[in-house]
Amino acid sequence: MNFKETHEIIESSNAFQNFKKQYPDAELCVGFFIRDFVTDEERNSLDYKTEDKIFTFDIKDNNEILQKEDKLIDEGNHPQLKSIKPEVKIEVDELKGLTGTQALDHGISAKFHKIIAVLQNHEDKQVWNLTCMLENLIILHILMDSETGEIIKFERKSMMDMIKKK
Repeated sequence: MNFKETHEIIESSNAFQNFKKQYPDAELCVGFFIRDFVTDEERNSLDYKTEDKIFTFDIKDNNEILQKEDKLIDEGNHPQLKSIKPEVKIEVDELKGLTGTQALDHGISAKFHKIIAVLQNHEDKQVWNLTCMLENLIILHILMDSETGEIIKFERKSMMDMIKKK
């Protein structure tokens, strides 16, 4: 399921309609998607913010909507969540191909196992913030412009880098 479908299903749901009556000024701020290419599982959710709360709408099996509410934490050293537009030119199902091409351009031919894709506002630009897990414990962190597909950041890490030596 792509961003556009996720957005349409959530915003047309009864749960969301009731939410908007209670919080008419709530703004879309994050799209969160997981694609697991090993198990074929996926997760699709959107976050909406109000002044001091964040609401997550998850699409479950059979398009059931699960709504969660959390307090919005304001930490001075982290940028605040900004609104995103409900339109993208680069869709979720295109991300594996685009990141795969970038990986090959960087000499990485390992098979993709999972992509965690976050659609967010980064430095006043709407981007896909991607964490890609590949075979051989390779992790890629990629920032991609959601309108043009331009790669803003490409970083390769290894899971072994995450393990602290004692």
